[in-house]
Amino acid sequence: MATVQENTILLGSGDLFLGQVDPNATEQEIQTALVNVGAISGGATLTYKPTFHDVESANRGTIMSFLTKEEVTFKSGILTWNLENLSKLSAASYSEDTTAGTRRIGIGGLKNVPVNYLRFVHTKPDGKTLTVNIFRAQAQSGFEITFDPEKEVVLDAEFKALAVTGRNDGNLVEIIEEI
Repeated sequence: MATVQENTILLGSGDLFLGQVDPNATEQEIQTALVNVGAISGGATLTYKPTFHDVESANRGTIMSFLTKEEVTFKSGILTWNLENLSKLSAASYSEDTTAGTRRIGIGGLKNVPVNYLRFVHTKPDGKTLTVNIFRAQAQSGFEITFDPEKEVVLDAEFKALAVTGRNDGNLVEIIEEI
């Protein structure tokens, strides 16, 4: 007898974590390296976009289609203000001077945008989680900071998934659902 799978309607946002970790690290190493980047505004969006090459016959139309490219992006608004988060989204130099009581970020002229392990955890109404892991995520869209007296400052972060070589069970993103 086949079991019936229950469908769930997902509402709401979740927690976004970033960290510098080897994509093949153990779960314990990943959890140790990840940092919650703060409150989220506007939820989050995971996009998977495949590209196909169609082989067409003059008299039969499309007879074959081959997957040639895959792109995964993850977008989320980061609501909690933290200069250190900007260093995870750009080629930047971040420092803190505890004696002077200041934080500083320098952006521009640097070439390396960090590659992070990205984890987004959504908690379903029943308390179980839906987890999105992007093994190698890089923010490639920059950011905009709008200081509006009527609204919160939100950093709209967009990450592109980079492939993990040698992985044969999905090398861009994984989604894990507790059931």
